[in-house]
Amino acid sequence: MSRRTVKLWRTAGAVALVGITAIATGGVLLSAPTSAAYTDSATAVEDTYTAPATYLAVSSQFTATSAALSGGYVWIWGYKGYGMSGNGQENVSDESPKPVFGLSDVTKVVGASDLSETYGTFGALTESGEVYTWGSNKLGRLGIGSTTGSRDYRATPQKVEFPDNERVIDLGSMRATMAALTESGKVYTWGSGQYGQAGNGSTTESRGPHSPYLVMENAHSMHVGQRLTWVVTRDNEVYWWGRSYQGENGAATVVNNPTPELVTQMAPFAVGCEGPAIAVDDPADTCGIQTITSSRQAGALITAAGEVYTFGNRAEGQIGRPASNTAEAREIKQVELPAAVHQISAGNYHFTALDETGTVWGWGDNASWQASGNIRPNGQTGQGQTDATAPIRLPLRDIIAVGGSRDTSYATRADSVLIGWGSTSEGAISGSTERRATFTPLVLPGIRVTEVY
Repeated sequence: MSRRTVKLWRTAGAVALVGITAIATGGVLLSAPTSAAYTDSATAVEDTYTAPATYLAVSSQFTATSAALSGGYVWIWGYKGYGMSGNGQENVSDESPKPVFGLSDVTKVVGASDLSETYGTFGALTESGEVYTWGSNKLGRLGIGSTTGSRDYRATPQKVEFPDNERVIDLGSMRATMAALTESGKVYTWGSGQYGQAGNGSTTESRGPHSPYLVMENAHSMHVGQRLTWVVTRDNEVYWWGRSYQGENGAATVVNNPTPELVTQMAPFAVGCEGPAIAVDDPADTCGIQTITSSRQAGALITAAGEVYTFGNRAEGQIGRPASNTAEAREIKQVELPAAVHQISAGNYHFTALDETGTVWGWGDNASWQASGNIRPNGQTGQGQTDATAPIRLPLRDIIAVGGSRDTSYATRADSVLIGWGSTSEGAISGSTERRATFTPLVLPGIRVTEVY
């Protein structure tokens, strides 16, 4: 099966979810922007709803909060402070999975949270090209034009306004900063200005934009890492801005860069990108670069042929390949895998990759089993907490999507089962009671499963 065929099937599956789930006839009333530590008047209406039959794994950067998409709704479990539940309450002690009732037709959801913080901000992109945010508004992460400090939050989705009501086609998060790509090829950012990740010329945390700031035009695609962004232009060039702590920018430099800068090292891959702006993972993309992302200190690039290239820090096995020294680790070099890869998810110091056969591979930091799920390179259990310095094939089959949070990994199986492994902090793997889990079916409404492998 070709990589392109798999991508078409996966996209169709995501669209089909819309018809699977019937959510409550009532919803929340979206509140107007309010000040910090406010009491939200919104109420989540949970009269009657049919539990979904399918959940699609997504990627975020939270410590103890996880999310999935189902039928156009965002489902959230784990930590739900600072309005993160999206249902009108500042703090929700119930860690179990619940949908954000007031927001439907969502096609993508991302999460932004700084390293020292459990709380964070959700961003959601809808079918109509609108962006909604909720949760912490520290440093203007919500993009609603203002912030009143570290305690500021919104407990219901707020619409982010873009100039000329531009239609957004892709959305990403860089820890405490968000980025959006519009249909016209413009890239906007908002949130923290630390390390230059807002692209607005500043490396000062408090000087990031509080509403969408135009960084670049003429973009073909936008790719977001933990504290940096890459833009592939219609002129077949790649630019980056943000933080490169160990060469994870692909330019082999260690620098905080607050403005777009050309990455000449990626020029050989940027071929056939002249077409209109397009979202990552869109099967219509003809560009030689399909995906660029990063963990905290290493980057990864997927080509149109499904080849994986990595660059950055070799510590914790983040680059998934041998490197004799720091300079070689920062070079863009291929990770050998037996089948074409069409999706990759980056955690804090680890990666998971999904290939065209439905097989998942993991490498990098394994302190919480987030990379290999306690599997050794030979397929046996007992990996312990040893870093996976090369890709390990995980004992999963028929997988259609991978995702995860900071130290937790997820995979969606073709029969709708969502499987998690790694850290279980504050309910990150719903239903698991151990400190770390290995390939555990998540306890989610509507899903019944007796086996994983």
